[in-house]
Amino acid sequence: MLKKNRGKINEIVYNNTAYYNGNYRHYPTITGLKVIVDEIIESNSTTEYIRITPFYINEVLDRQIEFEEYMFFIECRDWFDEKIQEMHILECVDPIDTPRALSDLRIGAALYPLCKNEDVDAFKNALQKYKDILNELLLKMMDIAKSEMDLKEEHLPFGYFCFEIHSG
Repeated sequence: MLKKNRGKINEIVYNNTAYYNGNYRHYPTITGLKVIVDEIIESNSTTEYIRITPFYINEVLDRQIEFEEYMFFIECRDWFDEKIQEMHILECVDPIDTPRALSDLRIGAALYPLCKNEDVDAFKNALQKYKDILNELLLKMMDIAKSEMDLKEEHLPFGYFCFEIHSG
């Protein structure tokens, strides 16, 4: 059962990803994700964190692949400086526990931003930057899915990207 946390953003995430009183989770597609991100941006508030993990499902092959290296994770902290932010991004783009590492620091900076608590503008800007880079990320993830799942042309119409969203 999904727990409904307090706060505007947590309510937005819950209302868009939980159903039947929180007993089940809904994983939005790219269109739904963009609507949710817009709603969060328009809320003019912050939260402790938001984590968005993409995955690709192909119904014909009955297979799924997660893209942890392309996870968006924004964290709000009381304090950090440029050096801490740089170390945070470097740790996130080269994780120990995932088979694929992200080598593009520009994308890493967009996927793993830090912001200060209650800094609404920085929070909104980070979400907008993620939304702006999403199409580029989807192309990269599709190439990985094609390769790792051995997708053929006839499989493509039966696949789609979904996103698991958590906030706190």
